[in-house]
Amino acid sequence: MSPEIPFELVLMEVGDHPVLFVYGEVDVLTAPLLHEALSTMMADGETSVFVDLANVTFIDSTGLTALVVAHRHLDEAGGELRLVSVPPTIANLFALVGLDERFGIDAAVTRSVE
Repeated sequence: MSPEIPFELVLMEVGDHPVLFVYGEVDVLTAPLLHEALSTMMADGETSVFVDLANVTFIDSTGLTALVVAHRHLDEAGGELRLVSVPPTIANLFALVGLDERFGIDAAVTRSVE
């Protein structure tokens, strides 16, 4: 059993775009923090947002909802939300619920956003 990773959000600029690094479990207790962070980024004028999930150990429906809502708002504004470094177990969940087709999922933050 792997050690528990505490929930944390870290915003960094990688290249010319913001990347929100998410750590730990995204659940009913922590999803509002994710939603707030994404909302703040959009309110600050960000139109292309990357969310790095490499260190996410669990995500429930409230976490998925936070990502879907941000994706929808960015899409309506002509922007995008991309998921990067998604662990296989989390990627399987996205595929199971059909969100793998909705989100852009990249192996890592390596491309520049137009």
